Amino acid sequence: MHLLALFAALSLFGQDDSVLDRCTSAAAVAMQSGDYVAAERNYQAIVRIRPNMAEAYVNLGLSLFLQRKYLEAINDFDVALKLKPELANAKLFLGISHFKLNHSDPALSNLRQYASERPGDGEGQYYLGLAYLAVNKYSEAETALLAARSINPGNIDVLYHLTQIYLGQAAEDPAKRDFLARRYHDAVEEIAAIDPESYRLAQLRAGFYEVDGKKTDAIRELETVLKQNPRSRGLHYTLGCLYTEAREYVKALAQFEAELKLDSPYPRTYLQLGHVYLALEKPAEALPVLERALKIEPESSGLVWVDIGRAYRLENRADEAVKAFEQAITLGQRKASVYYQLAVAAKKSGNLPRSREALEMSQRLRHEEQIAGPAGPQ
Repeated sequence: MHLLALFAALSLFGQDDSVLDRCTSAAAVAMQSGDYVAAERNYQAIVRIRPNMAEAYVNLGLSLFLQRKYLEAINDFDVALKLKPELANAKLFLGISHFKLNHSDPALSNLRQYASERPGDGEGQYYLGLAYLAVNKYSEAETALLAARSINPGNIDVLYHLTQIYLGQAAEDPAKRDFLARRYHDAVEEIAAIDPESYRLAQLRAGFYEVDGKKTDAIRELETVLKQNPRSRGLHYTLGCLYTEAREYVKALAQFEAELKLDSPYPRTYLQLGHVYLALEKPAEALPVLERALKIEPESSGLVWVDIGRAYRLENRADEAVKAFEQAITLGQRKASVYYQLAVAAKKSGNLPRSREALEMSQRLRHEEQIAGPAGPQ
């Protein structure tokens, strides 16, 4: 098998430019027809013939990108930029690929470079805004998305994400809530004027219902939206969270699994899916999902370690549960409930002094929480 592949490669290198022309033509036809697998095959042949042709790596990366093979695409875009750093489109698709994989820092780095070189490109500004929004940098996200709106004023997705920015800014700065509420409603009215039947309006209504505590109405709206847009990022996640709150765990499980089948699932989905598996007392299924959550969302690792500890407890792996709860506490989860779980796990593992310490800390923190109350210091 390997020898046949080697001979094929050697014979290809020995042919003249007519092979290159045939592969280029075939790749172009395949891209236009949507046969990205065939395009990938032909672009791979081209880079073997012309390993220093940066544009060939960009096209190969694009064929992989369109198949949602983002990690492989990233490798080829990187090669292209090393060969020819001025290739702006490689920076755009490299940034989008990183964004799709929730790689915030490289996504922002590449998208900022692209936007500075091509400020009039709406797609670059749009994805730059999304990348900033993903890390809650609302001011920067707003600047980029307003630029995208000025380039493509009828883009409903841009307007929708602007509403999310205004909600985030209002949560961070209550003093500006009225001003931001006006901006929010202006964006909603723009969406309604462009397309009164847009699923984004139903999605926004679901958000209102959720905030008002009308969970049943929120679920109804999201179920309607998903019938029209089953592959929209974040919708299955949100519906799964609502089902989890309602303790309809089987339905929640189905929604989180549907989210993870998307090419760019909402990152918190892994943690929430782990929650659901634990609620269903399926620790063996929860653990690999939670380990994935540690890699996808390291900034939430404290929360993840709490659930890993719970999974180990359900599997009667007390020593490992103790280590997981200790890790969660080290990472900021200094809560009464976490110390209590640590106390139980430590007792089970035979470490009675640590169990007593954790139980005392749990009782102290619970007492402090009761004193503070809902109206206490924020």
